[in-house]
Amino acid sequence: MGRRWGILLSALLWAGLAQAADFRTVTFRSEAEVAGDYITLGHLAELPPEVAGTWGQAPLWGAPSPGQSYTLTGEFLRYRLTQLGLGELAQAQLPATITVRQSGKVLPPEEVAHALRRYLKEHSPFPEKQLRLQVHPLEEPVLLPEGPVTLEVVPPKSGRLLGDLTLELAVLTEGRPLKRVKVSARVTLEREVVCAARPLPPQHLLTPGDVVLARREVSPGPGQDHFTAVDQVVGRILAKPLGPGEVLTPRHLSQQPLIQKGEEVTVLLEEGGLEIRTKGVAQEPGFPGKAIRLLNPRSKKEFQALVVDAKTVRVIL
Repeated sequence: MGRRWGILLSALLWAGLAQAADFRTVTFRSEAEVAGDYITLGHLAELPPEVAGTWGQAPLWGAPSPGQSYTLTGEFLRYRLTQLGLGELAQAQLPATITVRQSGKVLPPEEVAHALRRYLKEHSPFPEKQLRLQVHPLEEPVLLPEGPVTLEVVPPKSGRLLGDLTLELAVLTEGRPLKRVKVSARVTLEREVVCAARPLPPQHLLTPGDVVLARREVSPGPGQDHFTAVDQVVGRILAKPLGPGEVLTPRHLSQQPLIQKGEEVTVLLEEGGLEIRTKGVAQEPGFPGKAIRLLNPRSKKEFQALVVDAKTVRVIL
């Protein structure tokens, strides 16, 4: 359907360009070969230079698929030439039929995928090994001329390179633009993230054995909706249950303090490779990884430490 509309629109444009030309030396072939989407006047006839420059690319009909052929009758050619404003040529001696064969090739899907992977490698902010690309089949085959072609991704206006995408590929031959192709693809990000190692109930205090690192599809965001290291969650309390293998996100964690004001906790002091354990009393609620004020019950002096879990804080001297 897309090619049919293109032919009709082109007919209107070419008809508007009709001008006096010497068509007396135009000779039609009985057989022709096409490499591309359209059968043009230049494919079907020997044209003098002054006619070829103006009318050689005038589209007469859609080209056959590779391996197939069309037979165009003289009556059909006369009708199409008249549509293009080439009434004088339409009255010339036309062959009874012209057999048209497709000599081009279909754009291989693997070349499309290769061009997209190359572009992602060069322009995505994420490492290539973390990206997964799924290219959807083209809506219709893309015909190319014989010989080498180059595929280049047209930079998307949004700059977005994750999720469901519609990208444009420029097809070039010998450095010259030939056509553009729209490609639908899905690009996802996979990373090693923290997942539940077993079913975990709400209000559970997370330990190292509760979670594992596993490769999962993730959606990056301003707040990074996942964890990439086990120690980021150990000592935290779950607000929601987790199934085995489920990705742990900040939404699963309780926002309640691990340590309540007035609770006695173990204080770890590290100095020169030595670790000393003592006791302290929380002077305020304590949250994971945050500093908290504590009171030394013996000296009655306040100090600060980082919350490790619900029963432990750490002071680094």
